[in-house]
Amino acid sequence: MLQQVPTVATTTPQPPLGSTRELAGFLAGLVPEAVPPAAIDAAKVMVLDLLGCMLGAMRTPEVAMAAGVMEALGGTPDCTAIGFRFRTSCQNAAYLNGVTSHVIELDDTHRDSITHVGSPVIPAALAMAERGGASGLEFLMSVVVGYEACLRVANAVQPSHWRRGFLSMGTCGTFGAAAASAHLLRLDADRLADALGLAGIQAGGLNSSIYGEGDMGKRLCPGHAAGTGIVSALLAERGFTGSRNIFEQRKGFCESFADDYDISRITADLGKVWEVTRTSLKPYSCCRYNHAAIDGMLDIMQAEAITAGDIAGITVRTYDIAVTNRPHRVQPHTLFDAKMSIPFSLAVAARKGALAEHDFTEDLLADTSLQDFAGQVRVEADAAMSAAFPREWPAEVQVALRDGRGFSRLVPYPKGEPEAPMTQAEVETKFRDLAHVAITPDAANQVIALVNGLDRATGVASLMAAITKGLRN
Repeated sequence: MLQQVPTVATTTPQPPLGSTRELAGFLAGLVPEAVPPAAIDAAKVMVLDLLGCMLGAMRTPEVAMAAGVMEALGGTPDCTAIGFRFRTSCQNAAYLNGVTSHVIELDDTHRDSITHVGSPVIPAALAMAERGGASGLEFLMSVVVGYEACLRVANAVQPSHWRRGFLSMGTCGTFGAAAASAHLLRLDADRLADALGLAGIQAGGLNSSIYGEGDMGKRLCPGHAAGTGIVSALLAERGFTGSRNIFEQRKGFCESFADDYDISRITADLGKVWEVTRTSLKPYSCCRYNHAAIDGMLDIMQAEAITAGDIAGITVRTYDIAVTNRPHRVQPHTLFDAKMSIPFSLAVAARKGALAEHDFTEDLLADTSLQDFAGQVRVEADAAMSAAFPREWPAEVQVALRDGRGFSRLVPYPKGEPEAPMTQAEVETKFRDLAHVAITPDAANQVIALVNGLDRATGVASLMAAITKGLRN
């Protein structure tokens, strides 16, 4: 009789998860208890800051035109068009609010990934939370999730992505908006991976506006990302499949959108490093590349008690992208053009001693004295600073005075970076300064209190109602 040999159960080794599935699995399983309070607090700050950016843009022609289009399109009135009295569909609201949030160039920035992240992620999260009746904490969680998805992908492809001419708020922002929406829909890991795949198929955003004549096109990037992210998640919820290895596959996102990339950065330190806490705020209403130079010049002017008229010339040494990826016009065509120019931004800051949104007005464009000042500013690339970018966004400012004296400042981290943060009081002051364009002071104070208490709120409806009821017209 043959002896029976006991069988041993065997399992086929499973291949390791790709970056897309690993990220989706982590985000799909994220619960509030796994997120540090600092990340939730940072999400509140980003929400308040972006609401201010939206409200501060209410008098701009870009917002008027975009709102006119969305109101005419109509749609199921599920969500608030922030700053207006009409409601529209979830996708349209996210699109409009995304456009509005980026118009005045004051929205948040993530240094390593060269990304305006709040403008695509928060409008999508707000619209989906309002539509679905999510709690305030769930909304904040979706913001954290969206920042993680957007910024980790952007970390992997930058700075090559930028050098190829893409704006990551439009491309990677689509992933962030999709992930935030998927969180509020409570999609599982597979469906979230589908949503990311669908978002990647639709990702887009060129940086061409910066090199043109100051056109308005750049403002559409976060709106498109916010709306597309929502649709991607809603399709995935119904079973519409997307590429579940969109980041790492051949002809996938990373290979198609960057010459050099590091896919490992998408999943590095998951659950240990929270990208929302590494995101900076902008105190000045202009391109973030200009901020370190402005900090340095204003510090010199204040410390030495000098005026714009005392200055004979300024040399700014900074990283090469800030130098070569801008026309830096001394005679800008539009306010957008002016805000992209280091020389002209320095001229306005030197005259006004600050650079808030109300300091940038149309009449300044034709001001020959500002043009003359800007003409005395030289912007040069520094090899060491270029090598440190995007880990650092520094600038050295050298100011030569008419009396022969000279002063210099090296600014390694401009105001608003995690290493040089704005205080809560400064954040709230910025919000009030911007919000007064659209809402009353009492409404602004109410919005601040509601945002600060979002983690204990039953939803975002009260926040949206406070903004709408507080509108000046």
